[in-house]
Amino acid sequence: MREFAAALILSRLKGVGAATFRQLLEEHGLPSAALRHWRRYLKTDPTLAAVSLKKASTRSLLAAATKLVRSGELLGWYFLQPGYPPQLADLGEPPPVIFASSLIAQCRFAAVVGARSIEPEAVALTESVCRNLIRQGYAIVSGGASGVDTVAHRTALDFGAYTLAVLGTGLDVVYPAANAGLFTEIRKNGALMTELMPGARPARSFFPTRNRIIAAMAETVIVVQAADGSGSMITANWAARLGRNVMTILPPTGKEDAAAWAGNRILLNSGAKPFFPG
Repeated sequence: MREFAAALILSRLKGVGAATFRQLLEEHGLPSAALRHWRRYLKTDPTLAAVSLKKASTRSLLAAATKLVRSGELLGWYFLQPGYPPQLADLGEPPPVIFASSLIAQCRFAAVVGARSIEPEAVALTESVCRNLIRQGYAIVSGGASGVDTVAHRTALDFGAYTLAVLGTGLDVVYPAANAGLFTEIRKNGALMTELMPGARPARSFFPTRNRIIAAMAETVIVVQAADGSGSMITANWAARLGRNVMTILPPTGKEDAAAWAGNRILLNSGAKPFFPG
């Protein structure tokens, strides 16, 4: 816990972004050593003298998170610590700290993502995609959102497969509220994971950054239904950047030109392979 607490503090110090945190851990090995180094550096650089931890609210937030991990109410790992998902090291700027509801299984993950406003055809397609992937030995990772994400997690649970929900909130915040029951089941038969501190409420900026984690966790990313410029396209773009296999569903007959499936067409035209649910 001493090292985890040091990692939390270091990750919140002025001037320490995800890339700097990674560099400091790789150079110094332990968060406590990296923290001592950075504090010495702060004293020599007047532009970084205003350390964010002087804020009472920040100190309280870190203390509360450390207490939750110490009590076992949630789990937490810092970059390079055993238990931290090794797939995330492929990110140039991996999350300094990850929180989860339980140990994250070392599985072959396939990400199944898509629109929140899911069309009727996409429900059955998502179920078929997940069943196909499960038969191939994949666990399912998605974002816990409404629509395709919800169907993907639910299908994995129904078929007894492991599923991981990467959240854009703190672990103690249920969003969307309608997924409270689903998240309870995932806690029992999979895991919830986030890079955000406990208590973090949903914000627009959190979800695109969440999507890079989904992409990094997966060997393959399948986009079921996506509009142009959607969060699913962000996930697909991250997956391509990371060298993951990107696939998508052919728009259903009669929906070839529909805006709700425009992302699928863009992916296919840019070289993504079609995934046939089977």
